[in-house]
Amino acid sequence: MKVKEAVILSGGSGTRLRSVTNDDIPKSLTKIKGLSILEWEFEWLSREGVSHIVLAVGHLSDKIKSYFGDNYSSKFGNVQISYSLEKEKLGTGGAFKQASKFLNDDQAYILNGDILCNTDLSLMNKTHFKNNAKATMMLVNMISPYGIVSKNKKGIITGFLEKPKLDLQINGGLSILKRELYDKCPDKGQLEDTLYVELTKTYDFYSYSLPHSNFWMSIDNEKDYILANQSWNGI
Repeated sequence: MKVKEAVILSGGSGTRLRSVTNDDIPKSLTKIKGLSILEWEFEWLSREGVSHIVLAVGHLSDKIKSYFGDNYSSKFGNVQISYSLEKEKLGTGGAFKQASKFLNDDQAYILNGDILCNTDLSLMNKTHFKNNAKATMMLVNMISPYGIVSKNKKGIITGFLEKPKLDLQINGGLSILKRELYDKCPDKGQLEDTLYVELTKTYDFYSYSLPHSNFWMSIDNEKDYILANQSWNGI
């Protein structure tokens, strides 16, 4: 079984990326290796079997609508696009709840509109459906914001690692939610503070750990933007 619908949260203003957007384009339309972040997400999700995407838009929403229209033709097939307009900031929970009115199936991805990833999602789908999970979150290993210094038992420094991946895992910005959860999302607020916390109490919340060899990156600032344009190899 495969998830065939997705909501992409793309309403943010991208204040930490203003040196790139100049407040003239939405963060999700910034170009990485020739395509906007949203286009890369469309290509990825289309490859994984998604045929309908709801864009939860806010800041400069008209530019996103005029850029994409109602359909996107990826290398892997046609994607139907719906739009859910946030007239005020609703948080991840409120934005998804409003956008869910456009969904038809029993499951859907919820995805941040600023990540680049190329992983095969079949294993995440398998985990979700095999366990009859109410929700499944992709986890990625946290990258240290600092270089790591190693030493031996005598306290002698033996090496340096430049911002390595740590054993700690964080939310990878992608989850699968079952339809019965849609109305349980807050009208306004963050999923991480509300629904997700409640799910941890009922043991219906599963995880999929992204393999170390797979690319994942969140484009949060100018430094990320530059690095992504150097290291991203596309879909």
